[in-house]
Amino acid sequence: MTSWSSAVAAEADAIAAAVLACPAVAGLSRGPLSSTVTFLPGRRVEGVRVDEDRVKVAVVAAYGTPIILLTEQVRAAVRPLVGGRPVDVHVADLQMPQDQQRALPAGSQG
Repeated sequence: MTSWSSAVAAEADAIAAAVLACPAVAGLSRGPLSSTVTFLPGRRVEGVRVDEDRVKVAVVAAYGTPIILLTEQVRAAVRPLVGGRPVDVHVADLQMPQDQQRALPAGSQG
């Protein structure tokens, strides 16, 4: 892996972690036509595309969260990681309440 791809990998991984930490985000998505992916040697980071001039993230929204709140959370979370580049946020899907219940670990109460 070259130093460029190492830097992109570290950046994409950090952005993905920051986005997933947002309460309004239920998950990452590949986006429309699998367009929101960072391809790296031997793997890919789905839901994050790092380009020289911008960053794009595609997310699954948590049910009941206003989209404006979601986009504000995501942009605030990744702003320190993107070096001033614009951040495009694409809401690719919505996690429905019944899906939230299925995602709980066994023995958890919702």
